[in-house]
Amino acid sequence: MIKPVVLFHNKSFLIKSLTCQKALLTTIAIFLVSFNINAQQKDIATNTVSIFDDRAESVNEAVANPFALSQHRLNYILPFTYVSDPNTLSASGLNTENVDHMEAKYQISVKLPIYQESASSSGLYMGFTAVSYWQVYNSEASKPFRETNYEPELFYAWRNQLTFAGFKFNQIRLGLSHQSNGQSGLRSRSWNRLFASAMFSDDDSFYHIKAWYRIKEDKKEDPFDSSGDDNPDITTFMGHTEFGYGTKLGKFNIMALVRNNLKTSDNKGSVELNLSYPISTRYDFLLQYFNGYGDSLVDYNRHQERIGVGIQLKFI
Repeated sequence: MIKPVVLFHNKSFLIKSLTCQKALLTTIAIFLVSFNINAQQKDIATNTVSIFDDRAESVNEAVANPFALSQHRLNYILPFTYVSDPNTLSASGLNTENVDHMEAKYQISVKLPIYQESASSSGLYMGFTAVSYWQVYNSEASKPFRETNYEPELFYAWRNQLTFAGFKFNQIRLGLSHQSNGQSGLRSRSWNRLFASAMFSDDDSFYHIKAWYRIKEDKKEDPFDSSGDDNPDITTFMGHTEFGYGTKLGKFNIMALVRNNLKTSDNKGSVELNLSYPISTRYDFLLQYFNGYGDSLVDYNRHQERIGVGIQLKFI
């Protein structure tokens, strides 16, 4: 089980660390934009094979269809998941005595274009992701939804065919994200972020890096205030960066997401592993494992371990 490691506590060090992280995010964003503009100017033709080639073609077709939505992140339903320490705060009627460790989890994630560049899938997009945690087997508590998280996003995506050292640089994004659990008072959790991300791939693997800066909110004078910061220490647990990796092993697909706060003192983060196997041209069997902080917003500061099985819409 992944546990937080505390090396030392030094206030001035943490302040310097946060300053460096903000500077790093700004530098990454500037680099990604300039790097992509340079790639578009060169307009390099390439025969490099990418694990995302088939997916990119299908997404382009969906984006061009005015009656269709396309996948944003993974779309799946896990009818059976076991979670180590379920939080009951955000669901009325649940408590430590009647909460089930067995529950269902599902994620719905779509995007649609608002503006597209001529003859290109690059453009301005709106994305939306909803993740729900459902106590579907808990008849004693009337089978409530323990937590649901909503995340609308607005981002500009650049796609190109630039290749380097055998890798194809598929996409770069800059955007704004809001995430909330739709609750109020002591149950409320939310944050707003500016983010930059890049994805690149070769013939059998892909790599993803994302960095963000949290937009600050006013401090609450009273925990019951409707305005103000519901979770001022969220980046301590959810971090500032996310790294992703995916590959194929025969017919199996493996995807991993790692978040970290990049602190040498009080280091925290999470890892999510997804193992899938095709059962049709549209659906995969999915085994998912999570360990760390941020399994859900209500659990952002609560260490969780979760394992679940179910079905996902094919992603790669």
